[in-house]
Amino acid sequence: MSTTRRGLILTAAALAAAPGAAMAADDKKKPGPPLKKVFPYYDLYLGIPAAERSRFVMAYYLKVNGKPTSGQNLYVVMPGGARTLLTQAADGRVTRMPTLAEMKDGILDVDRKNPTDKFSVAMEMQPVVRLGETVATADLVAAIEQCNTAIRKRAGVIGFAVPKMEQVLFAGAGSGQSIAGDRVSPLPAFKAYVAFKPADHAGAQSLKFGKAPVRALLAGGKLKG
Repeated sequence: MSTTRRGLILTAAALAAAPGAAMAADDKKKPGPPLKKVFPYYDLYLGIPAAERSRFVMAYYLKVNGKPTSGQNLYVVMPGGARTLLTQAADGRVTRMPTLAEMKDGILDVDRKNPTDKFSVAMEMQPVVRLGETVATADLVAAIEQCNTAIRKRAGVIGFAVPKMEQVLFAGAGSGQSIAGDRVSPLPAFKAYVAFKPADHAGAQSLKFGKAPVRALLAGGKLKG
């Protein structure tokens, strides 16, 4: 297995890029890539006190040949030979992420189904909120603020790769409105996402969507594409 440096999608809307790892089939006798290259900045995230990252998470999604995969066997391999399976959700998200100790010394091993498969990992910053047809804006604002504070105070080099978060994108919502008392304002759409930027919806207490979003992610102020 070999690694190459690629632009790692920081959000599904490609709002910013960070160094990442693409895993391509190669000589299986070679050791796998260090976890720090496969999951960049995750060790920095784990180093933030839990109370200071309670409202946002760093999520990583595995793709094979450019498409999400959930049936791929990924293993953390430690120097002593211990192997731990990293589980995945149906959309490719890695649901059992490495521990801080594993991030420090572990490498990744992939049990390939096809020797020509090419792997890549995409990273997103996501708010910790309960998704439904209605979402409280206070929770979203708190997630944005905590994420920006953590990046600025604790994450060091990650600040050069992560933009200042200014909005939340919702996937699968179809449409959305912000509600501030009797005032209702439509939320803009960006590709497959509905966007909520608190600065553009002063006084909004809640958001109402056409249907419950399947995912929410934090984003910078400028959307491209």
